[in-house]
Amino acid sequence: MSPITRPFLVALVAAFILPSSANSLEEDFITPPHESRPETWFHLIGGNVDRDFLTTDLEAVSQAGIQGIQLFHGRGRAWPGVQPQIQTLSPTWDGMISHVADETQRLGLKFTMQNCPGWAMSGGPWITPDKAMRHIIWSRTQVTGGKALTLNLPQPQPSAEEWRDYRDITVLAFPTPEGDTGEFLHPTRIRSNRNQLAWNDLLAGKKEVSLKIPVQPEPIWVEFEFAEPTTIRSIELPPIENLMARRCFIPESRIRVQAMADSGWQDLVTHQVPYANWQDRQPEHPFGLAIPDAESRRYRLVFENRHSMALDFLRLSSTARVHDWRAQAGFALRKIHRSNPLTQDPASAVSRKSVLDISKHLDPKGRLTWQPPTGPWTILRFGHVNTGTKNKPAPPEATGFECDKLSAAGAEQHFAGYIGRISAEGGPADKGRLQGMLIDSWECYTQTWTPEMETEFVERRDYPLRSWLPALAGYVVDDHPTTERFLRDWRQTISDLLVENYFGRLAELARQRGMQLSFETAIGDVSPGDILRYQSKADIPMCEIWQPNDPHWGGYETKPIHPTVSAAHIYGKPRIAAEAFTDIVHDWSDHLFSFKHVADRNFALGINHLVFHTYTHNPLDKLPGTSFGGRIGSPFIRGQTWWKHMPLFTDYLSRCQHLLQQGQPVADVLWYLGDDLDHRPRQDAPFPDGYDFDYLNQDVLLNRLSVVDGKLQTPEGTRWEVIWLPEAQCRHLTPTTLKRLKQLIEEGTTVIGNAPLANPSLVGGKQADTEFTRLISAMWNGNPTGNRPLGKGRLIWGEDLENSLTKLGIEPDLKGMRPLAWNHRRAEGTDIYFITADRVTPLDATLDFRASGIPEFWDPLTHTTTPVTVFERQNGRTRIPVRLPAAGSTFVIFRPGESRPAFTRITRDNKTLADATDTSRTDVAEPYPHFGLPRSTPTQPWVAPADPEFEIIDGGTGLLAYQNGDYQLTKPDGSAREIIIEEARVQPINSPWTLGFPRDWVNIPDRTLDKLTPWSSLKDPSARAFSGTATYRTKLEKLALSATQRAILDLGRVADIAEIIINGKHADTLWAPPFRTDITHLLKAGENHIEIKVTNTWHNRLSYDEALPRKERKSWTLSGPKKDSPLKPAGLIGPAVIRIAVTSPL
Repeated sequence: MSPITRPFLVALVAAFILPSSANSLEEDFITPPHESRPETWFHLIGGNVDRDFLTTDLEAVSQAGIQGIQLFHGRGRAWPGVQPQIQTLSPTWDGMISHVADETQRLGLKFTMQNCPGWAMSGGPWITPDKAMRHIIWSRTQVTGGKALTLNLPQPQPSAEEWRDYRDITVLAFPTPEGDTGEFLHPTRIRSNRNQLAWNDLLAGKKEVSLKIPVQPEPIWVEFEFAEPTTIRSIELPPIENLMARRCFIPESRIRVQAMADSGWQDLVTHQVPYANWQDRQPEHPFGLAIPDAESRRYRLVFENRHSMALDFLRLSSTARVHDWRAQAGFALRKIHRSNPLTQDPASAVSRKSVLDISKHLDPKGRLTWQPPTGPWTILRFGHVNTGTKNKPAPPEATGFECDKLSAAGAEQHFAGYIGRISAEGGPADKGRLQGMLIDSWECYTQTWTPEMETEFVERRDYPLRSWLPALAGYVVDDHPTTERFLRDWRQTISDLLVENYFGRLAELARQRGMQLSFETAIGDVSPGDILRYQSKADIPMCEIWQPNDPHWGGYETKPIHPTVSAAHIYGKPRIAAEAFTDIVHDWSDHLFSFKHVADRNFALGINHLVFHTYTHNPLDKLPGTSFGGRIGSPFIRGQTWWKHMPLFTDYLSRCQHLLQQGQPVADVLWYLGDDLDHRPRQDAPFPDGYDFDYLNQDVLLNRLSVVDGKLQTPEGTRWEVIWLPEAQCRHLTPTTLKRLKQLIEEGTTVIGNAPLANPSLVGGKQADTEFTRLISAMWNGNPTGNRPLGKGRLIWGEDLENSLTKLGIEPDLKGMRPLAWNHRRAEGTDIYFITADRVTPLDATLDFRASGIPEFWDPLTHTTTPVTVFERQNGRTRIPVRLPAAGSTFVIFRPGESRPAFTRITRDNKTLADATDTSRTDVAEPYPHFGLPRSTPTQPWVAPADPEFEIIDGGTGLLAYQNGDYQLTKPDGSAREIIIEEARVQPINSPWTLGFPRDWVNIPDRTLDKLTPWSSLKDPSARAFSGTATYRTKLEKLALSATQRAILDLGRVADIAEIIINGKHADTLWAPPFRTDITHLLKAGENHIEIKVTNTWHNRLSYDEALPRKERKSWTLSGPKKDSPLKPAGLIGPAVIRIAVTSPL
């Protein structure tokens, strides 16, 4: 793009001195280094692999400006015409991998492999059952004591399949709690305000029943009536993905339980439906509600749902259960809402002192010989088995068990079986040719046992596990709070073992072979645990960003982004990767600008290294080819219509990524996540506008933070102002955490937050609880509010975070109009702000930065850097007028040094065009808005609503005015520079246009257009459905330009990419609005020829071909849009004009 095609930055030159130390940053911005470029996933599908086409694909990747590939091999059927089919892991396959290693080395591409066949997760046929993922399981037997018993205890989950590899753990017995009958309750009558729903069949447990609970103005309720007063202590509902009908990420629903009393209906409890991972669909792990004791004949369940719900079952029980115990015990993939203390009969709980270990009475054949004391007794036989989970979706010959992720031995067996073999001496990618290893999505559900679990637990938690095992079966042990404290310690142990024995051990093994390790989100996204610490084991932490094409998968809450960004920041990882542009419903209509919009959103969130999902190896010459899985992933493949323009896109991304990898992130707040070992907070959780934050965990709090000059600092030099203890996450803190917080305060930091309510852990016993009470008193001194010094620092409580920051004198980092997303880094004294407007109309605002120095605009789209002089500086802050096009972006750079603004305000005929002094145009910016724009379309609604006003050109020394009038440029001293513009105009292109299609692709004759028309509006169906590059041509009447005039070609709306050729010479290629460029230097005296080569997407032709017989189709893919899909706009839409603008020196 020509520098002047982007009139969105108000940038005027001033007198300043550029420090020479900043020059290399600018040079690398203009020409980014290779390591700053994006990577791509590279999928082999089934046996569809060809050596020569591998070279073709890898050369296409290299030519597109992509840094490297991350290779996967997924399952897939044979494609037509691809023979022979190769077998994964065969000698032929090894030869293909060796060829890829050679070719990537030849082309200078980094070569990374997914750590197993398929994409999830770490498994294969080399994993033996004893080294596979394991679950703790149990069987329950009830007996009457007082006499000797001999009975066969049922094996938990019996199976004749040897791969289950059942192993006993222990046999425990305890007096049967009150209400634990082993039977569900059956009401005698059911009523509802939706009686047409089959409630009776649902309660009867009929498997074919599924009740839909729609969203209603009044909540739907169901009433249960019993013949006698009854106590309901627990209720079971389907797992969250099933219950919320694909709204598991944002259920936004509650379930209220009521009982009829003498005074009417009384609320017993209201439970939030927790948000959960999409894998939370296992019927054996239902969502369980704990209910306070009541004795009533009538109960009500009230569904307060903002989204539709679906009930496959509903079970009522008198058995006391911990609230959502399957999540708290690590079996289920959902957020934990710890219950408020419940009033239940103590006899409904298991007394831990009464738990007996009777394992010695069980013989090897499962026969128990034992005499229990008098009364009813419950016997639990605990064992552990291979979960049977396998890597997927992998070719059958490469499919096997997932490795044990709580044992280092499992990780070692897995590494040796795949990446270790491939990278070993004599392997297909030896001699350092394999440079990276990836651990992709956690899609193997959960693991709750490993053979050394009891030893690991006691060593880490300092108390024995065995007598607490009934809690893992849902029983309340002693009482609800005590049981939940044990379950927290259990989650901590699982989290520790995952971090150290799986992620940590695989990282060690990869680094021993000279490979970098990346892995995607896992803990905190799927199973509860420390959502940050496991990323400390990665060289490049990684998350996912999706195209917003599906409300479920493309939503902002689908995958956690901020935990990955925070983990990188607090653990000193400069590169933060993202699997980028993932899609599950793509229809071949996305293009470079729609990708840019999503990239910009996530650059503002802190991502700084994109890995495309995906490039699929296509061993065919058919176009466009196919994407991985047909409709999965955005198809970044050489058959794309716009692939020839990919270098423009990757150049843009590389400039952004390079700057966003420099120096250290700037944030004010460390958001402590508490000690409950829970899921992540919601991405859109409230946070004061204008500030940024990073999440903080106990590991970094204890081991990586120090206080330097009153600020919190990591060994890498990243700094924060305060620690925040939000009540939602910090109701429970351990004495260890409190002691460290107190120490940091005394050393000079500030902590903001209320006193926690309780110690969440049983570690340390009564002595730890006493220490907890002592620290609470010493720090918060029993007052509801306070702002007190402790040592060199300060503790503030009873006041919201924003007011506290204001009183501390910590101003917002950025103030500006909404919606605005931003990211701030600092490198060697240079402040780097990335700014993007997440809106469909241009942004015109005065932004207020908490920065000083020499301000400049760095445009990653045009690779231009422009000094700023329309600004105002006060009290160390700088206000700058900024214009951005629809969904536009820029960097605002503050170099070290001093500068004075040349102007503070620009007007034309008394209309304000830019004003750094107007604070009314400034609001507080949102660093992490809840993005909710609809799917981006090729042209609409990305349209500038008004004609351009002016630009600053020639390195900031000149004004380019598009409108006639009296321009007043106000200087800081109040005087003004006046510029009169009289020769600007808009000249229409009156000559007819011709539209030509490539004859080697479709037999569509050229045609003359009386007026500019997109080809998607033509009458000829084949022309209307054309996909590819078509050419518009016209002649331009003679232009008489003075020395101060410039001719700007403005194409208006374009669908989707325009290459501009003037008089046979390339002028520009435009792929994002505004579609304008300066053509003055290419014009000649007399008649001028304009040629516009417009490229659209594959959507229209694929849809058209779907209606044709296969032999008549021009295109081939595995999954395209349906034949009746509406056509997308394609071609030049316009209006196209020549804008005669006038230059004036400043």
